Amino acid sequence: MPVALLNLRFDTWVRSVGVLLFLIAGAFSPQLQAKQGIEQQRQLFHDASSALERNQITRFNRLLKQLGDYPAAPYLEYDAFKRGANRVKTTQAETFFKQYAEFPFVYHARGKWLNVLAQRRDWENYLEFFDNRENTRLKCLAFQARLNLNQLEGLNDEIAKVWLRGYSQPSQCDPAFSYFLKNYDQAEQAIWLRIEKAFKARRPKLARHLSKQLDREGQATVETWYRAHQRPERALKKLGDAEDTFHNRAIIVHAIDRLARKDSLKALEFWNLNRDHFAFTVEQKNQVQLRIALSAAYQHESEARTLLSNLEPSAMNDQAYLWLARIQLRSHDWTGLLDTIKRMPPHLQQENEWQYWLSRSMEAEGKLVESLSLLEQLSEKSSYYGFLAADKLKREYRINQEDASSVKIDEEAILATNPHMLRARELFYLDRLVDAKREWFQALRYLDQNQIKQAATLASNWQWHDSAIRTVAKTPHRNDFSLRFPTPYKQQVFEHAQSRDLDPSLIYGVMRRESLFDPLARSSVGALGLMQLMPSTARLVASSLGMKRPRKSDILHIENNIRLGTHYLKTVMNRFDNNVALAAAAYNAGPRNVKRWLPKNSAMSADLWVETVPFKETRNYVQAVLAYSTVFDKSLGKNTLMSSRMGDIRTEY
Repeated sequence: MPVALLNLRFDTWVRSVGVLLFLIAGAFSPQLQAKQGIEQQRQLFHDASSALERNQITRFNRLLKQLGDYPAAPYLEYDAFKRGANRVKTTQAETFFKQYAEFPFVYHARGKWLNVLAQRRDWENYLEFFDNRENTRLKCLAFQARLNLNQLEGLNDEIAKVWLRGYSQPSQCDPAFSYFLKNYDQAEQAIWLRIEKAFKARRPKLARHLSKQLDREGQATVETWYRAHQRPERALKKLGDAEDTFHNRAIIVHAIDRLARKDSLKALEFWNLNRDHFAFTVEQKNQVQLRIALSAAYQHESEARTLLSNLEPSAMNDQAYLWLARIQLRSHDWTGLLDTIKRMPPHLQQENEWQYWLSRSMEAEGKLVESLSLLEQLSEKSSYYGFLAADKLKREYRINQEDASSVKIDEEAILATNPHMLRARELFYLDRLVDAKREWFQALRYLDQNQIKQAATLASNWQWHDSAIRTVAKTPHRNDFSLRFPTPYKQQVFEHAQSRDLDPSLIYGVMRRESLFDPLARSSVGALGLMQLMPSTARLVASSLGMKRPRKSDILHIENNIRLGTHYLKTVMNRFDNNVALAAAAYNAGPRNVKRWLPKNSAMSADLWVETVPFKETRNYVQAVLAYSTVFDKSLGKNTLMSSRMGDIRTEY
């Protein structure tokens, strides 16, 4: 054998042995062992959870035992408690609650246990375990328990607080309500109070149901009120000749309020016909005139300015001041605006919004020194109005990064002293996000400001962005933009931005406002995922893209959600000629609403238009998306003026 070949093979053997020895050493390193150990425990947790779901109790108990002191293991005990609550003995429940008293899940487990006790009609133990929580259903079961045990002292006063709500209450409250009405000295008055609250809460069917407990005359009055609620204009035509009674006055006020929300000027017409023929109280007069004036403002009626200006000082509230100012803005009445801002309550006057417009009105009135002084103060802020002010002054934005995430922190040391946070981390990695958030925000209660900021950095390191953003918001560190404005899912965002000719900063701005980068976000109205798509919108977009009809789980998938969301964003951008202010409004409130809000006679500047959007949620949304996009420009290495995304708003698109 040639010597050269022998040496080559020997060198290869030496290198192989070295690699092998390195791997063997690595396998026994504490860091690698710890990582492997925690991953093994997470897998055991999933296996145990699956066994419990399949009712494989023997396997579940074996796996649970193997988990040992794994921080999240008690959550399997919690799952088992919930599944078998009907078979749990009182002593076992008591032991469970004591053992896990510091865990957030105990509150929810106790609620489950209270339901079991109510089903058993074990009223003595129900009251022993009841923790006076505000849950109406469980509170009413506690009322039932006291009725059954004849513990009546002070009971009527407590029932009255639940009774006097304008919404339907759980059926568990019925026995308590029945007792209350039989034993309360002013039961009829209580019924009428709740009927009035029900109409104010837009629950006419509840009011009609409650009227069954009145005499025939009372039932007839409620029926008149019900018809006035359903068809206010028709009812008002008849009520003008009605007797001047307490209830008829209340019905007229309610009917005008209802009509004003749809047609403020028609409501004004009926009010002018009736106001002097009935002995309305000052409060009723103020209520009606304020509702008509505000509705006229929302509906962009030309009479709104006069109606708001003529309100009695006692009738003015925050919304009246704000909408009078917005109307003056829309008509460029700078003198009137200056006066209105100065008359605003201090808490409104000092907001950035009105400091900006105070500056603009001063500029229009020739008070340039005062105007510039206000703009200079605002331009120091990293906000929508701060960026508007900076653009006006032609200054650079104050987006100076205070980067806490660059500071190294000892994760294990922090977690070792905070069991809530340790459990939160494990629950996050186990995809038990609701439980993780409960542990996380309980952990924050025990931390000082510096520790809270370190916690935000930890959450960011784990890619738990929504919790990181919410956590840093609890601190004074508003300039830590790496925590507040992360840029996750870069590959998908940039890919879809390029294919649809969209600005990545805008996509990130929408995504942050919609979901705080939580891919599993679900809104109260059913919007899903990172860009909060309604299922109906997602299906329409999917159909236009030739995709199969997506299920909710498909919509929540990150790739699908960004694809569908960016396509819809591009659709509204095209619909409104790439005006970001209009497109953002359309993404939030729908293109039809945006079309209704367009100026009627001539074009107007975008900042004025945004300020007069009728929906507060949409107004705030547009401002946030514009400001967030500007911050993301900085982190993405761009230098775009916010005003460049805010072209003048035309009358038609």
